[in-house]
Amino acid sequence: MYIFKNSLKNLGRNKGRNLILFLIAFLTLLSVTLSFSIRTVSILAMERYKGSFGVPARLEVNWEKLNRDHPVTETVNADGSITMEQNFEVPAPDPSEYASYAASPYVKQMLYHASCSVYSASLEQVDNHLPESYEITDVGGKSKEELMEFFQAATDEELYDIVGGKEALKRMMDTKPGAIGSLIGFTDLSLLEDFAKEYRKLEEGTFPAKEKECIISNQFARKNHLNVGDSISISGPSASMDQTELPFTIVGIYGDYFNAATGAELGMVYGDIFTTYDTLINSGFHYIDMLDAEFILHTPECVALFEKELYEKGVSEYQKLVYSIEEYENCTEPLKNISHIAELFTLSASLIGMSIIFMIAFITIRERKYEIGVLRSMGMKKAGIARGMMYEIILLMIAAFLISTLAGSLLTKPITSLLLKDFTEAGTALPVTSVLFSAAIASILSLISGLCAVFAIMRDEPVKILTERN
Repeated sequence: MYIFKNSLKNLGRNKGRNLILFLIAFLTLLSVTLSFSIRTVSILAMERYKGSFGVPARLEVNWEKLNRDHPVTETVNADGSITMEQNFEVPAPDPSEYASYAASPYVKQMLYHASCSVYSASLEQVDNHLPESYEITDVGGKSKEELMEFFQAATDEELYDIVGGKEALKRMMDTKPGAIGSLIGFTDLSLLEDFAKEYRKLEEGTFPAKEKECIISNQFARKNHLNVGDSISISGPSASMDQTELPFTIVGIYGDYFNAATGAELGMVYGDIFTTYDTLINSGFHYIDMLDAEFILHTPECVALFEKELYEKGVSEYQKLVYSIEEYENCTEPLKNISHIAELFTLSASLIGMSIIFMIAFITIRERKYEIGVLRSMGMKKAGIARGMMYEIILLMIAAFLISTLAGSLLTKPITSLLLKDFTEAGTALPVTSVLFSAAIASILSLISGLCAVFAIMRDEPVKILTERN
């Protein structure tokens, strides 16, 4: 107890020197605490942020395997032209099959994109502005003979080849003439490329969120004198099955903002009516085409597992899962950079602080060498002197650690909120790992200073120390 009390008195006797040592230790520990906190928070934010993205993937035809197993055949026609045909058709999954795939635990979210032609007795078709090569030709309601004449097919087989098979021909003959446009269903319209890249912008109202809500183009609205809040009635494309018109409520009106180059190349389609995917699927309309279905997987590790599951559920061997992890990785690149900088700053602060503490401790021990010689000559044991100096160092480090932790808890919130404002919520607390790491650095600093003291005490005898002083 005497040694401990004497250590407390020594802290007061050497105020200047101990204050410098305290400030160095405090600044070192505060720097370490803050930089390690930023590193920890950025890593946690990186995981949370990645979780909000996922890995986009979709099913596509594996043309390499298809062409290898079923080579394209060439037929020389009577006029000398060559017709190239793929004699094997890869079956595309229907909406119900995609719903089965989306139930996988590896799928975070599913983005569906489907459409069908729609018709109405009370609405007029708006003229599209399309290049000649993209003009939409209405062949609905034509008989088989009329279609053969339209497509200039000499035989049934030739007609099947042109339209895509018997089922496609049957569908074409059952399609009503005079479509007013297309009903397009998407899981989240704000994510659809046309709206996400602002090729189309919502001018009035909101995106559809409930069933039987829709948005229409401003051209279609002007042509039919429609406004937000009005109702329209439309039916599906089948002449034999889609007889009933369903009511839809207009909740928004959009405008086309394609640039001049894109507009000249692809043209403008003003008859597109956008609704939710569930509305389209539950409409009862027939001949719905699945334009795209994008799986959002949780992590890149899920890709191989999900692809295996797809084949087990019956996906054709001539289809493959195509994915991209660039967006998944790039979304957290700023966080990675901040984390790396924080790691370097933590290491630098620790090494610089240790070096300065070592030099101060070494100089302090040299200044107190005479004091050590006097205490030794008075009969105090080496262990007692070493313990007393260790008490002083430990008390200084405890004070520096506690105050730096308090300051760190106050500064971590505004600093991390400033640096990571786009990735984390405001008010981030001081991570426990930062406190533990700071405690470890404080222990190392205490150990370095203590070893300097012990080395000085154990090295020389009292007589030699006093003689050198004289």
